[in-house]
Amino acid sequence: MEKGKILLRISLSLVFLWFGISQLLNPSEWAGFVPQIVQNIFFNSFGITSIHLVYTNALLEIVFGLFLLIGFYTQFSSIVLALHLFGIAFSMGLSAIAIRDYGLALATLSVFFNKADSWCLDKKFRSD
Repeated sequence: MEKGKILLRISLSLVFLWFGISQLLNPSEWAGFVPQIVQNIFFNSFGITSIHLVYTNALLEIVFGLFLLIGFYTQFSSIVLALHLFGIAFSMGLSAIAIRDYGLALATLSVFFNKADSWCLDKKFRSD
């Protein structure tokens, strides 16, 4: 049972890291995924472009993906990433990509409910 929790946490962290790094290296390829309403709000209110939002998203996914990988603030990182993915999936409606993202969000939520596993840094410094 413990091995499954470890595998789930690490594999999900690698997914977030892959997407975050991909966005950081090729932001223009990801700018089209930023919902129009989000683009309008941020550009009209703050002058922030889609590319800036992609960079911000990339950094969020890389930082929390790394935290999830090493098991540092495991519950906080997993709930942030799960809510983030639920938001992305919700904004896409009922498309194939959204359904995939809902599944990933639920898997990430299960890491939140599992708390820190035996390989987490959290276990080394705190008890849950």
